[in-house]
Amino acid sequence: MSTTNPEIHQERRRLLIDATITAIAEFGLSKLTLAKISSIAGLTAGTVNFYFDSKETLLLETLNFVSEEFDRGVVQAIKQAGPDPVKRLAAIIDASLDPEITEHRKMAVWHAFDSESRGREDYQRIRGTLDQQNFKLILSLCEQIIRQANKQAEINARAIANAISGITDEVWKEILFAGEDYDRDDARQVCLCFLASIFPWCYQMPEQNNHYKEVVAGPIPISRATVDDLDSVAELFDLYRQFYEEDENLTLAREYIEQRLRTDSSVIFIAWDGDGTGDADRKDKKALGFTQLYSTFCSVEASPIWVLYDLFVDADVRNRGVGKALMNRAKAMAIESGASRIDLETAIDNINAQLLYEALGYERDSDFYKYSLAL
Repeated sequence: MSTTNPEIHQERRRLLIDATITAIAEFGLSKLTLAKISSIAGLTAGTVNFYFDSKETLLLETLNFVSEEFDRGVVQAIKQAGPDPVKRLAAIIDASLDPEITEHRKMAVWHAFDSESRGREDYQRIRGTLDQQNFKLILSLCEQIIRQANKQAEINARAIANAISGITDEVWKEILFAGEDYDRDDARQVCLCFLASIFPWCYQMPEQNNHYKEVVAGPIPISRATVDDLDSVAELFDLYRQFYEEDENLTLAREYIEQRLRTDSSVIFIAWDGDGTGDADRKDKKALGFTQLYSTFCSVEASPIWVLYDLFVDADVRNRGVGKALMNRAKAMAIESGASRIDLETAIDNINAQLLYEALGYERDSDFYKYSLAL
């Protein structure tokens, strides 16, 4: 048996590794045979031996595969987070819950090599040093966060790093036993709650709900903003900028929004309380939230797209469906305009916004880095 096509060769190896992941999840290491692996892969045992010298070689390659995948995910998350230790620590935890990396079958591989006696030596040889490096990275980030706040005498960085590692280990065990039904959003929220409890000056305590939830009292009026709505939008926009740690500056907020509205350089939608959205009615209504979108283009797709840059809901009316109503109105507008998609960004630790976006079908990008050049 031979193959001269390197792409086919690599594809067969990936197929066998994936079959081995499934087999380990079903049978563990002690009852694993090449016959079971080849059956899952839909190949003959001879084919397995052609691509891998032995079952032991295939098992080690499988452990290497999940190990390298995890390390790549952490490295990518750190690069996307930038130099801030606060964002880096949150990014590491978030990467540890990535659905692709923490698929329950792959958790079974980690668990099998770490817990079963025949695989423990292999695990230590492949992961021992890497696990120590990951712990040192978490420890270093905790030390930086504590040092920046001058709280070395109050908080022990090693204790916190051990706790974070323990939480991650426990989550991975829960994924192993819960399988495909595991609620990663809940786990992310628990992890963020822990960080907010230990480092309250860095992380915001998320709302105490396991999923994106809303209490809808009725249809929420949404209108496209005009210059007549300038004061209402400016007040919300100023609060939005303060949420992202900018200083209060209503004058700046008003000038910026007025320029957008008068030049028609963005589209702004407002959510109102009550039932009326006509000009006469809006004068007596309170603006509950807004979203602002900018029109641009995608060269690769050769089509227009929209960037949903701002979304803000008054703190008093959150979880009432205001954000969802604004997002849906933005989607309807984008479809009407012939755009191919809507892009948006949010902070790594803004779990509540992430839950909303994912509930509405937005998919988190893991293929591209975001770069900015300050001018």
